[in-house]
Amino acid sequence: MRVGRWFIAGLWAFGVLTGVAAAVSPSFRDLPVPALVWPLAASLVVDLALMPLAQAGRIAPLTFNERAIAVVGAGLLQIVVGIALQG
Repeated sequence: MRVGRWFIAGLWAFGVLTGVAAAVSPSFRDLPVPALVWPLAASLVVDLALMPLAQAGRIAPLTFNERAIAVVGAGLLQIVVGIALQG
């Protein structure tokens, strides 16, 4: 099973949700970790969860391109949604 596209879609959705959260609640912007790092952290957690499945051959491993598209896209979506909701 190819999970790369699901990984990208999920991380993009996470980027939209974190963009909304950062725009609606200014307290999210004051956290010790910048909001743009959240998609990277989510990517790491999901990638670590999928790694045993890929090693067992149950799913295809994620490629670097899939990871890059997901993280960069989520960051850009987070910025765009945040700007759009702020005005």
